[in-house]
Amino acid sequence: MQRKIAGLGSASRPALCRGLHWAMSISFLWPAMVMRFTKTATIMVFALGLFACGAPEGQNAASTNAASQYRMIEGSTMGTYYRIQYRASSSCEVVKRDVDTLLEGFNLSLSTYIPQSEISKLNRATAGQWIDLTPRMNLVMLAAFEVWRESQGAFDVTIGPLVNLWGFGPAEVAALPTIEAQRLAARWVGMNQLQLDHVNSKALKNADEVYVDMSALAKGLGVDEVADSLAARSCTDYLVDIGGEMRLAGRNAKGLPWRIGVERPVPGGSVSGRQSFIQKVLEVTDRAVATSGDYRNFRQVDGVRVDHVIDPRSGLPADNQVASVTVIHPQAMFADAYATSIMVLGVDQGLDMARRLELPVLIIEKSADGRFVERYTAPMEAFLPTFTE
Repeated sequence: MQRKIAGLGSASRPALCRGLHWAMSISFLWPAMVMRFTKTATIMVFALGLFACGAPEGQNAASTNAASQYRMIEGSTMGTYYRIQYRASSSCEVVKRDVDTLLEGFNLSLSTYIPQSEISKLNRATAGQWIDLTPRMNLVMLAAFEVWRESQGAFDVTIGPLVNLWGFGPAEVAALPTIEAQRLAARWVGMNQLQLDHVNSKALKNADEVYVDMSALAKGLGVDEVADSLAARSCTDYLVDIGGEMRLAGRNAKGLPWRIGVERPVPGGSVSGRQSFIQKVLEVTDRAVATSGDYRNFRQVDGVRVDHVIDPRSGLPADNQVASVTVIHPQAMFADAYATSIMVLGVDQGLDMARRLELPVLIIEKSADGRFVERYTAPMEAFLPTFTE
């Protein structure tokens, strides 16, 4: 694969290629598919794990055999791609049909684009009616309340009416919403509109109009479920990637930790026809990585840019200097949710939350002069590799 890597500072392509192979994973942009989840933006992420760069000089037979044990499975889900790379063995063999079946069941739980899904039925439920939850929905609902409290309201899964109003839901929206429409939609937003009985796996809406949107958790949870299914098959070395949200375990084909690259944001938000550059390379194993950004998922309405990240506290698209946020966490579901939370909070409040929770976080901030500036927490330093010539 002959694709130039730029924006790596002192890290040269030969230095990157030594000791690893790498595969490119590209997040597709909002295709009009029924099973998409469309709240958290996933910017382009390069999985530096396997397949490419060519064999390093002096590669021996044992190394070649190790690389040949790695397999890749690809498919579509949630309006984007999925890709799995894993080291096959007598106890670890992954069948694409099994992965597709798992993800189809997942969509039937959490996709607001499927009328018969569990979340769609919850959204149609009348106020005051306790609804039985599946274990999956009970888990994601509990996580939603946890991140809502930790973010002090910046993360809120009842944001569905506002997501739909601003044109990022299942229905197409041609015009900007009026002030009155914003006010009416905001009435039904707030986690106090939901009640969760986690012990008995039940949920209740306080108003008919409450609309739950799990987009900022769902894709990450899907990654976790696929990764857990690999671990249950005794797989120890793998990368699971759904639309740029990843969970990685063990080592790549060269026996090294997986390396992934976070794309440099594009000034002005236009990505069509542009070459992608890598802003930062991360070295990750036995962790999940999620990235949320503001420059790939937005609309232009009457000359006004509308970003997809909505602040549930104001009811408006988030307005701050955050271009993208990358979070590392043991679970992709939480990495996904925290990345969205920090996009809403902005640089300073986002870093405050990240430090309080001891999260490895990389924020790419837009400076006043148009440059992109990296801000990251101390725990993120452990995931920054040192390149040598």
